[in-house]
Amino acid sequence: MNCIKTFVSIMLLCVATVVAYAQQAAYGVKGVVVDVENYTPLKGATITIANSPLGTTTNEKGEFFIPLPSDKASEYLIRASIMGYDAQEVKFTLGNTDTEFVSFALKNKDAVIEEVVVTRRREKASELALLEERRKSNLMVESIGTQELSRKGVSDARAALTKMAGVSRQEGAKNVFVRGLGDRYNSSSLNGLPLPSEDPLYKNISLDFFSSDVIQSINVNKTFNSQIGGDVAGANVDIFTKEATGNSLEIAISGGGNSQTVGADNFRRIDGTNWFGSLPGGSKPNITDFSQYSFKNKWNPSAQNNLFNSSFRILGNRRFMLGNNPLSLFFVGSMDSKYKKYDGLIQQSSDAGSELMSQKFVTNEYKVAQSAMLNLRYGWDNNALSFNSLYIHDQTQDLRDFNGRDVGTGDGDNDIVYRRRQQVNDNHIFVNQLHGKLNFNDTWSADLGAGLNYAIGNEPDRRLNTFIFKNNNLGFSYNSSGENQRYFSNMTETGLVSKAIVAYKIANEGGLDRKIEVGYNGNHTQRDFDFWELNHKMLAAEFPTIDMDNVDAILNQEGAGKYFDLSTDMGGSTVAEKMKPFFYRGKKQVNSALASGTYQFSEAFTAILGFRYDQVNQTISFLSNTPDFSTNNFTKLNKGFFLPSLNLKYNLNEKMIVRASGSKTYTLPQFIELAPMRYRGNNNFTQGNPELIPSTTYNADVKWEMYPENGELVAVTAFFKKINDPISRVEVPSAGNTLTFLNVGKDAQVYGVELEVKKDLIKSENTYGTNVLSGGLNVAYLHSVQNLIREKGGFSNDKDKLEGASPVLVNADLSYKMHMRNLDLQPSVVFNYFADRVYSIGTAGYQNIIEKGIPSLDFVLQSTLKKKIGINVKAENILNPERKLLREFSNGQPDFLLESYKRGVDFSLGLSYKF
Repeated sequence: MNCIKTFVSIMLLCVATVVAYAQQAAYGVKGVVVDVENYTPLKGATITIANSPLGTTTNEKGEFFIPLPSDKASEYLIRASIMGYDAQEVKFTLGNTDTEFVSFALKNKDAVIEEVVVTRRREKASELALLEERRKSNLMVESIGTQELSRKGVSDARAALTKMAGVSRQEGAKNVFVRGLGDRYNSSSLNGLPLPSEDPLYKNISLDFFSSDVIQSINVNKTFNSQIGGDVAGANVDIFTKEATGNSLEIAISGGGNSQTVGADNFRRIDGTNWFGSLPGGSKPNITDFSQYSFKNKWNPSAQNNLFNSSFRILGNRRFMLGNNPLSLFFVGSMDSKYKKYDGLIQQSSDAGSELMSQKFVTNEYKVAQSAMLNLRYGWDNNALSFNSLYIHDQTQDLRDFNGRDVGTGDGDNDIVYRRRQQVNDNHIFVNQLHGKLNFNDTWSADLGAGLNYAIGNEPDRRLNTFIFKNNNLGFSYNSSGENQRYFSNMTETGLVSKAIVAYKIANEGGLDRKIEVGYNGNHTQRDFDFWELNHKMLAAEFPTIDMDNVDAILNQEGAGKYFDLSTDMGGSTVAEKMKPFFYRGKKQVNSALASGTYQFSEAFTAILGFRYDQVNQTISFLSNTPDFSTNNFTKLNKGFFLPSLNLKYNLNEKMIVRASGSKTYTLPQFIELAPMRYRGNNNFTQGNPELIPSTTYNADVKWEMYPENGELVAVTAFFKKINDPISRVEVPSAGNTLTFLNVGKDAQVYGVELEVKKDLIKSENTYGTNVLSGGLNVAYLHSVQNLIREKGGFSNDKDKLEGASPVLVNADLSYKMHMRNLDLQPSVVFNYFADRVYSIGTAGYQNIIEKGIPSLDFVLQSTLKKKIGINVKAENILNPERKLLREFSNGQPDFLLESYKRGVDFSLGLSYKF
């Protein structure tokens, strides 16, 4: 009840504030005219209203304004023209209390693009147009488009999000944190439809799978409305794919390396893998007899030289006319490969701070990815039908060698322990979507969509060896049969997603935005996860001399029964029974009814009241490899969630806006968080908890925005969240250093402030265009606290911060656009920083594990020669900071270092040619 009172108070305060500062708006049409290829403003363009003497010209910023009669609603035809460019015309309707914004993207008659259709789809690539779309939106939406991605040297969706206010990435985690809330609290979608996850440890798809080649824009919804899935508390990340806008073909290649990798000696590649990323050995074990050692892959890695990164891609646009209607086709195909080699240190301690393990490690990592996307779009009258098909293959080959002290392994605490872990993660994503936007008449319209998602996430033949160096001899560890192990896992996820939203526009004399929308969303997901662990129990026998690089000399057919016995942890009397997989089977069905009403009271004030009802049916069955859950188990959640939302917008004047939002959402425990499967990591184990329950979240936001000039922005946001039954990752003291998940307490609160600035600092004109020095800055301050229940999880503290909640985030960039004869240059410097944050919450005497804050600095140089040849130079992670995980102590002892490493500076040079 207190949350509801707080929310109502915030809403009333916002409305009172905006009404007090409201100013009268002028009637007419205003807008901006830019060059379609480089989005530079066009000064001196002539703007006219057809069949009238009204007209004007654009200023040095490409802006214009034409006052129009305000005594009646009328339809107008507006035209933009300038010498050397193709003229364009746009129709619009102006109400008697309206100011319409119309933007033009004119095509130079000598430009490479053969055809330009000025639509909102095309303009979503432009920073100018996205800012204007944001200004006009009734919701709090932050966007980043193709132009800004290119300027900042962003190569994928995850990197793009870390340039936005309140967003950061945690090292070792695949996805981002938004306002301190991580993977489980966020959601991801493609063109408005939910996406699958390829990794059993994560709720969301890895956003770095989506290269900038397929991205037209990314919308980040930090506030909730009825058309977003209700399982979200941080943000919904919605990726919009590219569509064709003309006729062109572009080919691009690039090469580069890493400062710690190029020229490195003895880089090792895992057997059964190759440069292209295929897996000849398959993803499942083929053992039918424990006396037959018939694995397809070897233990021994091979040496690899020439550690240079590469990238190849081809992009094509084509537009056809079917009768009088356009059919557009866009396709892209790409392959990227990247090597990394770095060393570091991992350690473990007791709860009293004594060292239990200290090992140096060397990582040999190779990542390879292929992607292909096809988009078809057909438009007629005011309707459109589009089809998107996307395939992504992403593979990581990771080989790590460890050596040093490890208490509990070997015969004595001071024995030197050597470990080698060879791991391949092979992921495939298939997404197929059909979208329809239909306008039946001026009153009725529909937004329809359906998608079929299919994801494969395999970890084929992970190989783990443990050796003891003692008395000048290297031998296998006898501590546990699992210390020499081959592991296979196979995950498939199928999803059927859909939406159907019908809108009714309420006619009114003023032409104000008034409408009712009702609809349905469906998200039906099935996930099957199986894994096998093949343990090697080392026999008490005299071993020949062991060479870490020739383990196949012992772990082979001849050694079976002589040096080792093969086994699994699965019970049974026959090999067939013992080779059955441990598993979990997850099924989730979310059926949603939604409704919203948009009511524009005046030109200045708009309110959107939304309601969503999610009926969730989630079941999971499992056969676990943990002692407490060794039999077949089943858990079920069948619950309805009623989710109201209110979004308010008030235009103080033409340049200033105040917005407010309030809502209720929920967070479901994910399959892997519920299934008590014990997964072995590099320095810990992760295990689910079937007793988790959903969290509910109350959200409130207030934002002030100012648009000083065309393409500029100043925004300040205050936000508050209260989370009931929050879920967090916690550390459980055990020999395996286990991490698990708990509803850690009764509630948690998150509140903070975000500042966002985009500003043109210096402008100068020359014969070839406008040179602009522009800067961007966003700063976020966040405070989080959760009230922990000590007796529930044995927590070391009564209160603590949220996992992943960095109190300070800073993102800044500086770019300079230079126009010369037949050459455009744009150098950019991009800076990011996050402060220390909680990696996991301590229990049973252990204090928190902290990820130390670090800065990062990137440099990007984009250039275009004769509008056809592109040159790209990039240097990333220039400062090369040391990444650290530390354990805190409450007894006055200094923090204990758990992990540290540097990942080196990445550099690349790319060339492209547009036909």
